[in-house]
Amino acid sequence: MSEEKKSFFASLEPKSAVIVGLVAGVLVICSVGFLVMLGMYFSKSGNSIIDKSDAPADDVADNPADAAPVVQAPKSDKPVVELFVMSYCPYGLQMQKAFTPVMKLLGSKADMSIKFVSYAMHGQKEVEENTRQYCIESEQPAKFIAYVDCFSVSSDSVACQKTVGINESKMNACVDKTNKQFKTMELFNDQSTWLSGQYPQYPVHASLNEKYGVQGSPTLVINGAQVESNRSAEAIKTVVCEAFNNKPAECSQTLSTASASAGFGAGTGADTAGAECGP
Repeated sequence: MSEEKKSFFASLEPKSAVIVGLVAGVLVICSVGFLVMLGMYFSKSGNSIIDKSDAPADDVADNPADAAPVVQAPKSDKPVVELFVMSYCPYGLQMQKAFTPVMKLLGSKADMSIKFVSYAMHGQKEVEENTRQYCIESEQPAKFIAYVDCFSVSSDSVACQKTVGINESKMNACVDKTNKQFKTMELFNDQSTWLSGQYPQYPVHASLNEKYGVQGSPTLVINGAQVESNRSAEAIKTVVCEAFNNKPAECSQTLSTASASAGFGAGTGADTAGAECGP
């Protein structure tokens, strides 16, 4: 080989090394990218679990399914369904308005009731109304749904008692007995007992609040498990019916799919699933 050719090929060797290095780097990057994409595919297809513990907070908030995962309630022959609210909480009222049509539909097929969060956020009027509703449900159950439906629209307890035909003396006797038993007004009047110095205790269902981990209004509990639901009658009916071992015929009926309005008043509104009254 001539000296000119040897010189020419010698001059190419450093360049070739650089080119080989670049090609190798590109191949590594492509391989890593492929593995990442493959992992994403398997995660989406359900073949692996995505750990979101390091996800930015606003990424979780943008996805309601991440912020409030749906829990499947245990099944039973007669589901026990308990809705915990504060009687003046706008979101509790929203759930009550969607809950009572399901109570009417299923009747005795499910054990459905409205109970109260173990503290109040809306003053003395809420403590008093909680106790009125507790007494009506306990002692005049046939009139309870009609009363709640009336109160959640008008906020006028006296008028609703008259409209529904509540036995006022029986209710007042129950209210007095309940206040003495649970010291509801005594706790309200003693601010040193308030939670964080801000919220009076309401202990009527305190043991159940503790048992189920209830922290705010509304909280839906089915067969002992907290369950998330959109705030329409049909959505609540669906989650309740999924808790039956054998669904009754009533579950095939379709209720309103519109979300109840938050706060007092009739009509529909935006679905605020996940929003609650709480600290």
